[in-house]
Amino acid sequence: MSPLSEDLVAEKRAFVEDLRMIFCRLEVGVRRYAARRHVDASTLTRYLKGDRLPAWDFVATLIADLREEGASLTLEAEQRVRELHREALQSNRPASKKQKLEDQLALADEEARRKQAHAQALEEALLDRMQRLLQAEARCRDLAIGLDQQAQAHRAELDLWQGEYDQLGRECDDLQQEITYLKEALAVTQAELIAVEDQCCVLESQLETVQELWQEAAVVPSLMAALEATDRTASVPELVSVVSDLESRTQRAMASELVTSVSRSRPVHEVAALLAGLDRAGLGAHAQAALPVLVLTRSVDDLGCLAVELKRSSLIDLGARLLQASVRLHTPGDTAAFAIALHHEHLPEHVAVLLGAFLVTREVPQVLEAVDLLATGPVAAVLPQALHAAASERPVSDIVEISHGLRENGWHGLTHALQAEVVSVRQATDVTELIDSLSCRGLLGDADFVFDSAQSRSSGHLVALVSALRVVRNHAASAAVLERAALTRAPGDVATLINDLHATGNGTLACDVLIVSAARRAPDDFLALLRALDERHREVHWVLEHAAGMTSPSDAARLFRRLNDVALPSHAETVLTSTLENRPTGHAGQFLSILHRGKATELTTEALLERARITPPAMVAPLVLALASADLRSQLDAVLRGGGAERDGGEIAILLKQITLADSPITPLQGHVFDRLTHVCLSLLPAETLAKHVLALEEANLNGHAATLAQQASAHHRSVFTSVLKRLRTKDEQKVFSRRFWMAEHTTGLQSGRTSGAAPVVPPARRGQHRRDDGR
Repeated sequence: MSPLSEDLVAEKRAFVEDLRMIFCRLEVGVRRYAARRHVDASTLTRYLKGDRLPAWDFVATLIADLREEGASLTLEAEQRVRELHREALQSNRPASKKQKLEDQLALADEEARRKQAHAQALEEALLDRMQRLLQAEARCRDLAIGLDQQAQAHRAELDLWQGEYDQLGRECDDLQQEITYLKEALAVTQAELIAVEDQCCVLESQLETVQELWQEAAVVPSLMAALEATDRTASVPELVSVVSDLESRTQRAMASELVTSVSRSRPVHEVAALLAGLDRAGLGAHAQAALPVLVLTRSVDDLGCLAVELKRSSLIDLGARLLQASVRLHTPGDTAAFAIALHHEHLPEHVAVLLGAFLVTREVPQVLEAVDLLATGPVAAVLPQALHAAASERPVSDIVEISHGLRENGWHGLTHALQAEVVSVRQATDVTELIDSLSCRGLLGDADFVFDSAQSRSSGHLVALVSALRVVRNHAASAAVLERAALTRAPGDVATLINDLHATGNGTLACDVLIVSAARRAPDDFLALLRALDERHREVHWVLEHAAGMTSPSDAARLFRRLNDVALPSHAETVLTSTLENRPTGHAGQFLSILHRGKATELTTEALLERARITPPAMVAPLVLALASADLRSQLDAVLRGGGAERDGGEIAILLKQITLADSPITPLQGHVFDRLTHVCLSLLPAETLAKHVLALEEANLNGHAATLAQQASAHHRSVFTSVLKRLRTKDEQKVFSRRFWMAEHTTGLQSGRTSGAAPVVPPARRGQHRRDDGR
């Protein structure tokens, strides 16, 4: 083979060298190959020397002949030869245009053949799918016919079972009605039976009484005469002895009558002595039976003296029964007079018990009448204590009526005393009912007084009061209770209130108390509140997280600023982190916007840059979306710099995926965020780093982001970025200098492929053989 011409340009030399190498792989002479392909030998020699460039058809034929010999080129090697041929044609200016057109025609023809083959394959696939569709439709029709037949076969059975089901349902309804009727009849019969049995018992008792009277009729006149004489002349011991004798002879009614008669006529000290003697003799029932008669027949002064004698004799039970009989039988005027008499006898405890029982048990008009009589007398000081008993026992409706009557009668102090006692001893539900009832009656001043008084009780009562107010949908009042407690109570009490609200499931209300305290309490008080919370359950961070997760953006921002004011940055960080991670993007954006307007140091670009640098990409995403929602562009760029641009491509991919997951489908922000991230990367990073980021995004299947970044980087860095990206893309690919690149798998193929102008790399044996051939 003739040597290469000396004046060949680099492009033509590279192509001719590869052409000669391909020809050498055929292992045939020039003349033999020229005869095989009907080519002039001198023309083939000029092709191999480089004096003339062959058309691509000749090169393609040569490659095809090599393929027939079993030593085919790889697709990459063939493409490389085509590129060298094109570069050689471009260096040969006169034939370049013609050859370019011929190449374009060859490419177009090859593309047409490929499209034709693809179209034929698509037609065959279309025909196959149409046949399969027809078969599937036929099977569907068969299944539909089968289902209709089965439905028709089962419809008759279904109608039959439905009829039986309806019949059973009607029978069940009839039986249920019969059961109800029988139950009612049974209840009526049982009630009638009980009534008949009670009547039998009454009749039996009456019969026994009649029989006893018949037996004793003979001795009654003499016995009654003896009793009258005893009543007039007997001493107290003798009277006790007679009562005891009558008791033993089953003459209980006569014994009681004797005691009652003596109590009406004898002096008070003898009556007291008789009652004491009866009690000591075990005949206290006769003494108790005489007390109502005493209350009705003796004066209030005698009753006062009797009370003193009973107390002196330590007859506490009889004294209590005397007061009970007075409460039950006396009029309001007599009760007031009796109370004054007891007061004069220096029995204040008896006065309190008497009036308390009267105010609890008697009707409201009688209570008001008694209060009018006593309010200006010597026992007026005992009335508040008596009102305590009424406040504890009477229904709320009666309390309202008594309050209204006292206010109309001008006893405002007693009205407030009664209402204050209700607040102090009754449950929160009763207090709420009292407030509503007073409001409905138009007693708004009293309702406000009760409402204010109720807020002075313990935190546990406040929680119950708030719950009761919310049950009746009085949310404004419940909010007022909590606000007042948050502003006026000691920090420890406020902490207890917050803890109790959380424990009872009122987390939102607890957060409201915390927010109000943060906004309107002094810094020292708020700090003491936080310390008290931490001391009680060591979960102040949980409370702050819960508050940040439930409050409005403005309240969360207010809480954040106050925590910074009291030098608790870790607590403020809890609020910030919880708001960003747990609240919607728009909410978090408003929160950050409020902090920015308040010139929070945490929202400066420097602080956000440092925050982003130390935060994992997954945690940076909520902050990025919140800043984008708030349209804080400089802050957003700082976070994207520290959390994205300054990190490797893998972390950028994680950040973009987290943003996609956390973004809102209604108002997406990921497009705007990626645009800002691209801007930051282009302004900071060199071309090689940008190229690495593009490859990392492609590897993470973020092809759209990778393409956009590559396009922007190409426009910014121009050819430098393109070259770097191409180099990074191909650095791990097989080089054209390798044997595998030139030869197909499992063959000993041709080794070629180098950069334009570089010497071809061939196996050492072949290179030596070529030199020997050139020498010949």
